[in-house]
Amino acid sequence: MCSKPNLSARPVCRRGFTLIELLVVIAIIAILAAMLLPALAGAKRKAQGIACLSNTKQLTLGWIMYQGDSEEKLMPCASWVDVGDQLDFQYRTSNTNAAALVGTNSLMSPYIKSPGVYRCPGDLKPAANGTRVRSVSMLQSVGAGGGSGQFINGTGRTYFSAKKTSDLSHPGPSEIAVILDEHGDGINDATFACKYGEAVGQEQWQDLPASYHNRCTSFSFADGHSEIHKWLDPRTYQYPVTGVAGNAPWNGMILITSRDYEWLMDHSPYK
Repeated sequence: MCSKPNLSARPVCRRGFTLIELLVVIAIIAILAAMLLPALAGAKRKAQGIACLSNTKQLTLGWIMYQGDSEEKLMPCASWVDVGDQLDFQYRTSNTNAAALVGTNSLMSPYIKSPGVYRCPGDLKPAANGTRVRSVSMLQSVGAGGGSGQFINGTGRTYFSAKKTSDLSHPGPSEIAVILDEHGDGINDATFACKYGEAVGQEQWQDLPASYHNRCTSFSFADGHSEIHKWLDPRTYQYPVTGVAGNAPWNGMILITSRDYEWLMDHSPYK
């Protein structure tokens, strides 16, 4: 016997989202994502900066150990690491030859066994034949890179290329820069060339520091510490890495005066 349906029971309504409600939810999610993404990007850059600081610190500790094994002579900047056929953005073997960095032709190899410390994690542009293995260079001023020449500027400072630890007395080991990230378009060998001692009004870059860390560069210093330095002059950090061979518009461009150039001069050996 079939029961009669309960005609007094109220129908159950199953209500879903309307299109307007769905669009509002999507808009809220988009706003939250827009607020969070810059913070996440900033955290990523900060993490890359910390990793880069660790790398430059390790390299400089190796540089210091070399002095103890070499009668206080400084590691020559021209051979501190094997540059091979130098870096480019095409097919040179040095672009991807990580083994050469820790091979017998690198003076740093007895002290640094991991090739990964030569590359900044913020250096993202690869060469045509793969990820480039080196982002750092050593300043000419701390590795006998400028020969015996001395360079006197308008402030009366005499700049020179230090060859032994006693040459680091002024402005002192904690103030003299050693290793830095170099701009990807300019890096070729492992030496950072700079026009030391340019007179005021004639200041100019030769090589250019990289700005991989939010307009900042990782520097190490002769006492073994590393720090991130923030640039103040847009002419230092305005050039993105293009990967175009020979692209170095800063080279030889007269800056007149630049607080960034002067900062580097303040952190170079002089008398």
